[in-house]
Amino acid sequence: MNIIGSLDPFADTFPPSLLPWVFRTIFKEWNNFSRTIRNPLENRITKPFVGHLQSCQETRQLPFFFDANVKLVEAEKDTETGELDIRVMHGKRPKVFFAFECKRLNVIRNGKYSSLSGKYVGTGGMGCFLSGQYDGGSDCGGMIGYVMDNDVKKAISAINKALKTYKNTLKIKQPVKLKMSPLLSKKNNPCYETVHINIENDFTIYHVILPYHVNGY
Repeated sequence: MNIIGSLDPFADTFPPSLLPWVFRTIFKEWNNFSRTIRNPLENRITKPFVGHLQSCQETRQLPFFFDANVKLVEAEKDTETGELDIRVMHGKRPKVFFAFECKRLNVIRNGKYSSLSGKYVGTGGMGCFLSGQYDGGSDCGGMIGYVMDNDVKKAISAINKALKTYKNTLKIKQPVKLKMSPLLSKKNNPCYETVHINIENDFTIYHVILPYHVNGY
């Protein structure tokens, strides 16, 4: 595999050529991860899933590692500037990482359905990357959508509808929808992407959409 981006532990950016490996690992281990049958919030899904991913790091000798709920701080401020749902690191510099924001989709609560696509694309979702709050030193970030009713197509359709509503705020380049990313060629576990106009370099958000109940879990 050709590595694009420096693998030096003190490099300025997360190596982009490791991203397909990151996404494949998430898809594979999601199928091996035992989930509760309840309808938990994002953190109650993300924390144990990251714990599962961490258990794979040494046995599979991954060239990156995962951690969860990482607080972002600045030397000049006495308050936190944000919290990463999932941070993926390769090197030793704490401000160089690839980040995932995680959101539930297609939630049924008390018999009522909500797509939650607005929260997925809004200021607390995709907007966290475009505001610079989750700046990991590169021009990309990731969203993970937990599809609670397993209807991935319906979730993607709702996200695409929300993207059209927020297209100006998100500064989305055409097409204004989740398009299949060339980073993963397998159609059975596709990664999607949206590209956003930025002042310097365009910013890409990769979307990993996961059905919550898999293999009977």
